[in-house]
This record gives sequence, C-alpha cells and structure tokens, in this order.
Amino acid sequence: MSDKASRPLWWWLAASVTAALCLVGLLSIALLACAGYLKAFANGPDVVASVESPDGNYTAYVVEQPSIDPPNQSLYVERQDKVHFMRIAELAEDVDSIRQIMWSPDSRVVVFHSRDYLTVTRVSDWLTVRASLGREWTRSKPDRVATFSSGGGDKMVATVEFPETDCVAYQLEGDERTYTVRLDAASGS
Repeated sequence: MSDKASRPLWWWLAASVTAALCLVGLLSIALLACAGYLKAFANGPDVVASVESPDGNYTAYVVEQPSIDPPNQSLYVERQDKVHFMRIAELAEDVDSIRQIMWSPDSRVVVFHSRDYLTVTRVSDWLTVRASLGREWTRSKPDRVATFSSGGGDKMVATVEFPETDCVAYQLEGDERTYTVRLDAASGS
C-alpha cells in the first residue's frame, strides 16, 4: 500500500482546508488590488490637488489614477465650463508625485511642481515644457531590466517667479543659480 493511501482522514481534511484558505487568501489579495480600479470605475479617479487660475477661467488639477503601486498621477487643465480640458502630462508611476500648482498672475501660464519636474504650460495654445529638476536615476546593475531608484535626496524648488509674459524663473534650494523656462512659439521652449 502506498504512503499516500495510508494517510488518515484528518490529514486529507487539513490539506483540503489549507488549500481552500490559500485560495481564499489569493482571491482576497486580488480583490484588494482591484478595489482602487473598481472605485475609480464607479466614482471616477480622485482629484488630489487643484488650483483655479487668478482670472477664474481655468482650473489646473492632478488626478490620481488607480494603481497597485501608487502614486500614478496625471496633470490636467480644464476651462471654466468644466467640459473642455487638456491632459498636460503623466508623472512616472510609483515615483513622481505633485508638490504644488502655481499660476502666473495673468493666468497665461500654469506650473506643476512635481518631485522630478517643473511642467510649465501656456494655456492659450497648450505649449508645454518639462524642466527636469536634475535627479539622476540609478540601476541596481548595468542592465535595462534591473530595478532602479531615483538615488539622492529630493531637489526642492525654493522660488518660482514670473518675471515677464510666458516666462518662468526658478531656483532650487541650496543653489544660487536662476533657471529660466521661456514659452516661445517659434522655438518651442
């Protein structure tokens, strides 16, 4: 007689219950992972930040998309009618997230300050420029499929100014240099 056939009934019951509990556990994890997607499907994604333009004609906002490993944010600007809008950019999932939204005093330019970028958009023609805040990425080994990190500390923006029309000037903390982003239709930067 084989060893398997000689096992007592309680052993088979315990093995069956263990297998059932494992299956229930896996299904629970799958349902929890899908909960964000189900919520977003039913209610729409979450708006995690929004700022109205000084003239009241636009609202810049950030949407948190469903994700198993958040953040997963997208940047938008909508017109006052709340019908017409533009998706400005997607931030890197699991890595980049919004810090602040700023408008120029004349409401022509909106700046989205995220962990890794300043995303500058002129709302009249949706011209958008993304300025990297200088964070280099590192891989765990020299292979493009290796895990990666954004190595080093955060580079925080210390000041943002709008010195002239369609122009943004900013400084990083600990850096005396002033960086400038010009939205020039001819050059696109």
